Amino acid sequence: MGATDVLRGYWHPVARVSDIGAGPHAETVLDQRVVLYRSAPDEITAFEDLCMHRGSALSLGWVDDGNITCRYHGWSYDSSGMCVRIPTLAEGRRIPEKARLKKYRTTQRYGLVWVALEDPIQPVPEYPSFDSDELATMLYDPFRWQANAARIVENVLDYSHLPWVHEGMLGDREQPVYADVSPEILADGLTYELYDGTNNTTRHYRLFLPFTVLLSVTSHSPDGRNYSMLFTCCPVNNQETIQWFFTSRDWQLMQPEDDWRAFDAAVMDQDKEIVESQRPEELPLDLTEELHLRGTDAGTLAYRRMLRDLGVEWHR
Repeated sequence: MGATDVLRGYWHPVARVSDIGAGPHAETVLDQRVVLYRSAPDEITAFEDLCMHRGSALSLGWVDDGNITCRYHGWSYDSSGMCVRIPTLAEGRRIPEKARLKKYRTTQRYGLVWVALEDPIQPVPEYPSFDSDELATMLYDPFRWQANAARIVENVLDYSHLPWVHEGMLGDREQPVYADVSPEILADGLTYELYDGTNNTTRHYRLFLPFTVLLSVTSHSPDGRNYSMLFTCCPVNNQETIQWFFTSRDWQLMQPEDDWRAFDAAVMDQDKEIVESQRPEELPLDLTEELHLRGTDAGTLAYRRMLRDLGVEWHR
């Protein structure tokens, strides 16, 4: 069973809710072309981006009264996927029963549209900070990386790169040694904590399989600042990923966010250069393929084992 087969039953964040307007919107998830549209003011529907008649992309068409219409021959489908109009059909002839689109499950959380290509295995990951009135939360523009989603997630879980990739920002090369961690394996992911002496904080990592990490940072200084970040990835294919990134903070709630955005954008650029350079492109799930360190690599090793045990096998 390949990666795309195993991962089809998870929720993947594909677009902002606000991105879905009056017309069709095309995305790709796990190499599957998907068309999304507003079938009602508060309802977003997703189908395979493929007209049943001659295989053209429905995303090239338009939406009228909650129905999506193919631009090639004008076939229209309702929100259930059933074809409801064939303009060239002679009077007295019925629309074929097989004229029905493949529909995918959608839900809306945190201002994003999530799609599951099969029955969802587990809920959308929890991000409690998003609804808190005591925190300022923002969603960044999506980051599109030419990288495997699991490589991106592992980079978030890997704290030992902070002094080297993010020197002077998140780490100090004079203090490159971190304590060992012992991940707790959960039904839907894993969790572990790490004390960071560089800035006197505790970093709490919570992985939700397959491609979401909630990172919460608690300060131990009297005037410390506490914040959390949600990294959640949509795998376009094995080597391209759209990463959605939220931050929530407990200070300067009403202040402009430009400085905060600039700092995070710089950090993301530093990570992007490294992750896009990694070879092989897909995260190795055979643990003998790369070298590992006991303790500091425990979290990332546990992640690799979990993907392997799910049956993930990268294929092109």
